[in-house]
Amino acid sequence: MRNGSAMKQKLKFFLSVILGNAMLAFAICAFVVPNDIMLGGSNGIALAVQHFIPVRLSVISAVVNVSLFLLGLVFMGWKFAAASLLSTIVYPMILAVFETLPLDTLFRENIVVSALFCGVLCGAGIGMVVRVGGSTGGMDIPPCILNKYKGIPVGTSLMFFDTAVVLLQVAIKGTAGILLSLLVIAVISFTVNKVVVSGEKKIEIIIISPEYQKIRREILGQIDCGVTMLDIETGYEAKKQQAILSVVYASKYPEIRRMALDIDKHAFIVAADVTNVNGKGYTLSRNPENN
Repeated sequence: MRNGSAMKQKLKFFLSVILGNAMLAFAICAFVVPNDIMLGGSNGIALAVQHFIPVRLSVISAVVNVSLFLLGLVFMGWKFAAASLLSTIVYPMILAVFETLPLDTLFRENIVVSALFCGVLCGAGIGMVVRVGGSTGGMDIPPCILNKYKGIPVGTSLMFFDTAVVLLQVAIKGTAGILLSLLVIAVISFTVNKVVVSGEKKIEIIIISPEYQKIRREILGQIDCGVTMLDIETGYEAKKQQAILSVVYASKYPEIRRMALDIDKHAFIVAADVTNVNGKGYTLSRNPENN
């Protein structure tokens, strides 16, 4: 069972990294290059260098990505570097394939719409890779370093670095199109943060009721969610009893709330959004043999 679970995780990692890089490469060839959008990240650096050196974008991108890969190796360790290595190899290869296709004529009717689609595709691609613990092998490596050591959200610092790269291109190409580029950067940042935590939204529920044992049994048995019992003392009556703490997927909250109120219509229920949870039932299987 453990080997099967590990194999499934590895397959998910490889597919996510390859698909994420493919989305990013497609966005570059279909939206960025044809519309001359000043993009941030390693692609923006490559576009800036290409302005002076007439070499294929995929070649320059490979050089930049290898340099950033070494940076990730130094600050993030071998495990992260190994995850980045796949993108460092795969991305330039996929980009080289897309460069040979006539993508530059597909999406040129509305440059604003193209910029929005570019931001969503780039952000989704980067977010998909970061979500599984990898890296696209580009300028998302410095944000991952800052996230590890300073706790800064990847999407936020990514926007900062992208803006700096765009300003570099502005110095080369002029200010034409800068607003469009900043729009793309903002959409990428927003999308990355959403994709990284997508599907992970949880609800933390605290239930205070004299019928806590019945509610506990229902949550464990019928709804199949974990609970933690907290020793409390009520404020007004100073009664010692237990409260129920449970973290569940958002889709299960209405069922738990309805069940608790059916048992005790005076139950005190508090719910709050939680974006990330680690532990059994979430990042680990409830069965220890599968972890």
